[in-house]
Amino acid sequence: MDPIFIFFLVMLVFLYLLLIRPQRQQAKRHQEMLQSLNVGDEVVTAGGIYGEVTAIDDDRVQLEIDADVRIAVARRAISNKVSPEEAAAMADEPAEAPEPMTVEEPEALPEEQARR
Repeated sequence: MDPIFIFFLVMLVFLYLLLIRPQRQQAKRHQEMLQSLNVGDEVVTAGGIYGEVTAIDDDRVQLEIDADVRIAVARRAISNKVSPEEAAAMADEPAEAPEPMTVEEPEALPEEQARR
């Protein structure tokens, strides 16, 4: 056999083991997680929104993100389920309101500069 052919064959096997196979396994795990979604599960979307599943359709999932606030997201936008321990910890933490933004008034320009 030609050494160049063997080199390319080894490179293809290496690329498969290093890149393609792990990506396929991750996609398979994600698909299995999406298939196992149930009403009442706590999930996080790819955009970082946490919510509880209230309804499931073939393509969409309805999430309750706050009291009486529901949104519909694509099923594939669910990145993972939140463990019950993490969900309980989030429920126990008090929500902190962000500091209000303050805007400083600009200094008044002298009349000479204002006329220009």
